[in-house]
Order: sequence, then C-alpha cells, then structure tokens
Amino acid sequence: MSGPDSYTDNVWKHTKGNVNKKLERARPYNFFLTPVDANKSTHTEALTLSFPELLDKSLGELTDSMHINFAVELGWLFAQYHITDQRGKPITLLYEHCDQDINALQAKRKIPNLHHAIVKPKNAFGHHHTKLSIFSYNDGSIRIVVMTANLREADWLNLTQGIWVSPKFPLKDKNSKSDGDSKTGFKKDILRYLRSYNLPLIRQWIQKIEETDFSEANVFFISSVPGKYYEPIWGQSYLKSILKTHVCLSSGTPSDWPIIAQCSSLGSMGKSDRDWLTTEFVKNLSASTHIDRTTNNVPFNLIYPTIQNVIDSWDGPLGALTCLPYTSMVHKNQTWLEKYMCKWVSNSRKRTKAIPHIKTYCRVSQDCTEMSWFLLTSANLSKAAWGKKTLSDQSDYILSYEAGVLFVPQFLTGCDTFSLNHNQHNFKSPAFSLPFDLPLLSYYKNDQPWVSD
Repeated sequence: MSGPDSYTDNVWKHTKGNVNKKLERARPYNFFLTPVDANKSTHTEALTLSFPELLDKSLGELTDSMHINFAVELGWLFAQYHITDQRGKPITLLYEHCDQDINALQAKRKIPNLHHAIVKPKNAFGHHHTKLSIFSYNDGSIRIVVMTANLREADWLNLTQGIWVSPKFPLKDKNSKSDGDSKTGFKKDILRYLRSYNLPLIRQWIQKIEETDFSEANVFFISSVPGKYYEPIWGQSYLKSILKTHVCLSSGTPSDWPIIAQCSSLGSMGKSDRDWLTTEFVKNLSASTHIDRTTNNVPFNLIYPTIQNVIDSWDGPLGALTCLPYTSMVHKNQTWLEKYMCKWVSNSRKRTKAIPHIKTYCRVSQDCTEMSWFLLTSANLSKAAWGKKTLSDQSDYILSYEAGVLFVPQFLTGCDTFSLNHNQHNFKSPAFSLPFDLPLLSYYKNDQPWVSD
C-alpha cells in the first residue's frame, strides 16, 4: 500500500451507501465475520462486514469516534477514514501498542484530531485486550461495535474475526423518568467498564452514554477489568450470574449439552484440568436457571487450530506468528488439554483456511440443532482474561481488560433456545450462524495444537 488513495475495500465497494440495509437484514443478531481477502466469495456474503462499512454514511452522519483496542496501526486506521470520506473527524484512542509514536506526531501537528492514551495493566501477564468501538452521530445517537480484530491491516485480511454491531441508540427523552437502560442492563455494564479507566480523556464519552437511550439493546455486555473483586461484576463470575438468572435449557438431560470454547491463544491452566478449567471455568459456564446437580460432568470442547490447520491456511505459518501466540513452553505443562481439543473447521462459512483470531463460547444441544447462549469476546481461554478465585478469601483476581457481548435467546427471539438448523422453519426467528462447523471434529491421533515457537 503506497497511501490511503491507493487503498480499496473489496466488500464496501459492493455496499457503499447501503450498509444500513445490510445491518437491517442481519437482525436480530447483527453478528458478522470479517471478509477473507484471498476468498472472493466471502466479499459479498450477507454476514460479512469490513471496517469501511462501519464508517459508511448510510449509518449516520459521523461526528466523532472512540476505539478501545490492543494494537493499532495508525496509517491503516486513518486510511479507513480517508477512503470513506470521513477524514478529519475526531478520534479517541485507548490502546496498549501502536506502530507509531503518537506524541511525536502530535508535536509536529500531524494529527490534530486524535486524542489518545496508552493503557497497560500493572501485571506483566495482563493486557489491554478489549476491542470496542463507539461511533457518535450528528443527531446525538451512538452506535457500539464489539469485535475481536485489532486495528491493523493484517487482522482484516485473511483471518476469521467476529463483529457485533448495535443499532443506533438515540438520545434519551429529557422528559422521561427512565434510566434509558435495556432489560439486559447493557448501559449499566458498559458505563461501569468505561468508568473503570478513570481517565478524563473519555469523560465526554461516558457523558454521551449517560444521555443515551439503550432500551433497544438485546445483548449483555460482559467485560473484564484488572483487579481483585468480591462482587460478581467482571469476567467469568459475572457471566455465571447472567447465565444462572436468564439461560434456560431444554428439559431432560441438560447437563449433556456441551460447552464449546473457541479461541486464538491459551493461558497456563495448571498441571491438570481440575486446577482451574473444569472446577472453575467450565463449572461457571454450566450455570442456568435449571437446578442440575451434575454440572461437574458437563462435556467441554475446545476449538483450537492444529499444526495442519495452520499449514493449510491462506497465510501459512508466517500468518500465525502474531495471531496464535500459544507457546510450546506453556503447552508442555498442560498436554492434558489435548483430550478436549477440536480442529478449526468452517466450511459452512468458507473460512477453514482463514486462521481464527475470533473468540467465542457457547452451549449447544448434543444433536447440534439448538444453542442456549453464545458469547463473542476478546477474551481467550486464560485466567488472566476470565479471572481466578483466590482460595484465601474467594475473591476474583483478573489481570486483563476484555469485552464481549452475550446473546441469550429470550432477549433476541423470545424463545428458550436459538435454532442452529438453517433448514428448519418452525422456529420463530432465523437460525444463528456459528463461525465454525458442527458437529465438531476432534484431533486425530497424530494432531498437535499449533504453537508459535
């Protein structure tokens, strides 16, 4: 790329001026995957979304935007605003890594409309890993986008990434006595997350959200913030509280419904699955309104690319170096994980060869026709992201910033479960499109998980 003028987007060129209609057709889920540059057939799919489409003028007259992310490639980000004729619009950035020294650029008055802050957790094992964008429009409305992609070119080329796009949330009626929140408490939760930064830089964004009507939000905002907590307000403890309150499982043997985790990196989880994975994480994700005394036996599957997955991918091993950072040093201490591991297969979404940087968690029926909940998040499978109970005082200890959205059927479709069968027509709403294929395909005897070293 020689500059923004030579930049083109192979998806937006088909939808320019009509992205609002694409979002409308994707309701009620509004869950998309990023395009695969090497596979043109993904460029015109209804559930593919590119970054320039988020800036399309059919979504509203943009006034300013905020991006909260892990890694930023400044030239690429500005190119998105340039090609969509949004250049010069104020941008607020919270990030951990950037490919350029923004302070030096600002000293030269190169980027006057950019406001920024570097966020690095105190613990070396923690990261500012959230991928959250907020767009503000001239009518006072705002739109929230939760995704798994960093703001750098490679993340939007040949990887599988997930994006959730909210509707436009309008200004609250000044005469209304309502707090402007939804039944899912989305406003309360995103405000709690933003306030946790304690940064004057984002006060205006917090104020915008306070003045906004979020009553149409149909998902839950699930986030993590570094610290020690006694209340279940972050990470896996908060997720458990939502599942326990709102998630219904079909009668019969709900403990048979497996939990599926799918991620792009794995943390150190101990010498056995009972150190954290099954006794804490899977147990928390097994929560539902159903009282089941067999939750310790809930099946668990982990989708993580094999070495062969990576070799066969569009970008090969070189493409996996930054997006699949799991190391052999960590894996040799937890080879027990392999009994849970399944290959990355996404033929239904044309993305088997697109290395997954997306992170998702869900619970499905044994026959793979129904799903009780689905979570899109920045959080990989790790104690740093999800938290770990401290034995001495039962507090939650979290190291990283993370953000995701939880889809619970009753708030999106009015049903107890989502249909996963696209050929079934007796459900009230469209089937949910997962980013991977079911049934899952376990590792073969000679398969090994990809490790970056």
